[in-house]
Amino acid sequence: MNRKIKGAISRLAAGALALSLAAVSSGCQQQNQSNGTIVVIAQTRGVQFWDLLKTGAEEAGNELNYTIEYYDTESANDVETQKTYLQQAVNNNVKGIIVAPWSPTDLNSEIEKAYSAKIPVITVSSNATYPGIDSYIGSDNTSAGQIAGRNLSSILPEGGEIVIIGHSATATNATGRIQGFVDSVNSLNSQANATLGATNPWRIVTREYSNGQREGTKELAAQMLKEHPNVKLIYATNENSTLGVCDAVQEAGRAGDVKVIGFNSNEAEVAYLEQNVLTGTMVQSPYNMGYLGVRYIDKIKTGEEIRSSYDTGAVFVTSSNLNDDVIQLWIHPDQQ
Repeated sequence: MNRKIKGAISRLAAGALALSLAAVSSGCQQQNQSNGTIVVIAQTRGVQFWDLLKTGAEEAGNELNYTIEYYDTESANDVETQKTYLQQAVNNNVKGIIVAPWSPTDLNSEIEKAYSAKIPVITVSSNATYPGIDSYIGSDNTSAGQIAGRNLSSILPEGGEIVIIGHSATATNATGRIQGFVDSVNSLNSQANATLGATNPWRIVTREYSNGQREGTKELAAQMLKEHPNVKLIYATNENSTLGVCDAVQEAGRAGDVKVIGFNSNEAEVAYLEQNVLTGTMVQSPYNMGYLGVRYIDKIKTGEEIRSSYDTGAVFVTSSNLNDDVIQLWIHPDQQ
């Protein structure tokens, strides 16, 4: 598969293909001269999701002759470190900034400084509220949460108690995924109440927030299993929180009894899917977030129009569809 379009799947395929074709004409540039530096500021270190985003950004950088500087934060919700990286990027007058904000508002001052310096800013995965952001590239997090929630009708057809564990109380990727999931639960209950005479068969008993780390989430999930012994499903909102919940469920000997819906698809999550500890997971396209982020900055620099947002999509993966060719393309976009 052409490297310029690998990982472009489902409804992203057409857009990524169009952008990739544009790269053909740019291939005549002098390959030994950098067009400048693009800074990528991700979230938690040591997470495969962000590694794939970095890979996508670096591949686009290689194609378009940009130097990619990649940074992340050691811990979750580390807004101050992201501020430092943003300030440094502005001071260095880089060609563009790609950032996944831990907060929708706390980075606005630094983003405004980039805007004033005419440095393009693209947000990925999570968004910020500053109106001068050039584009958001990532999943529609609310929609992804809704998709996850709609699967409750097949995963828990009789209903039951549900615990939500978010990886952040502020990041829009977490809050959107939670809100979308809650919306679907409410919708399913409304349908059941109207057609079956039931009374809210799917019941969210608590909404908790972890520290965004695997071990911390495991401790929180273990506590929830004790406090809510009748829980039937735990919903987690990112890679580390999903793994932490699965660790707790397995250690408690409740795999299969307590269903788990999560996000993303690193090797450990895939193993948990195969073991039926993880019931289903929303797989996104971080590779394309990074790849298209760099291409969008290049378009801005060359005076081309871009979309104000680009939904890279998400797909619900279970053990039954895990080995489908198209699902494998979602999970391993960098190996195609």
